Amino acid sequence: MKADTVGTITPAVLVQLRPGEKILAEHEIMLHMDGPVKIARKTMKQLGVSRAHLMGMQSRGDNEESYFFAEFEGPGNVTFSRDRAGEVRVLDLAPNQVVRLRSGHLICFDETVRYYPMVLAQWVIQRGNERENHYLFVDRLTGPGTIVFQSVGNVLSFTLNPNEAIRTSTEGLLLASPTNGVQVNWMQAGGAFGGGFAQPVLDVRGPGAIMVHSGV
Repeated sequence: MKADTVGTITPAVLVQLRPGEKILAEHEIMLHMDGPVKIARKTMKQLGVSRAHLMGMQSRGDNEESYFFAEFEGPGNVTFSRDRAGEVRVLDLAPNQVVRLRSGHLICFDETVRYYPMVLAQWVIQRGNERENHYLFVDRLTGPGTIVFQSVGNVLSFTLNPNEAIRTSTEGLLLASPTNGVQVNWMQAGGAFGGGFAQPVLDVRGPGAIMVHSGV
């Protein structure tokens, strides 16, 4: 596929498909298409992801629409948008190259890319007598093929050497390599009178390339 960004503040993605070429995208983000593009459903089960795995992640609930992608087959053009501000990135994955992309940011990907959702990190926040479980869900994407995704705000890219680390908020991590270690730690936040509370942060360790986004 050939993917181009359209617009600036709230960008869309125009994808040009050759005859027989297929891409997968979330079902609710298509804006427009032209040409004899065929549309079908691709279920998570067809992608090798079981319903039990999705339910075990506690991320999908019982919403039927969470268990499939929309499949578009060329020839023709399809335009997608997540209707928010942020940079769009087009990434070509080499055979067996793996990236872990924060869930909710994927726009579309070649049918040759292997998709698998997973939990990258989890933590618990205590609020009085209540314990809140929080999860960092990611889409594990394996090449070959092209993926298109969108940040919130701007993207900052880093390449970490072995044992080199960077700290970001739990919402700041956008993409990580499979070689990056990701650990939840706690940072004391100062209060107006010297007090404060501990808030979770992510320590990401090298080696590997990562992306963080600024608009969170």
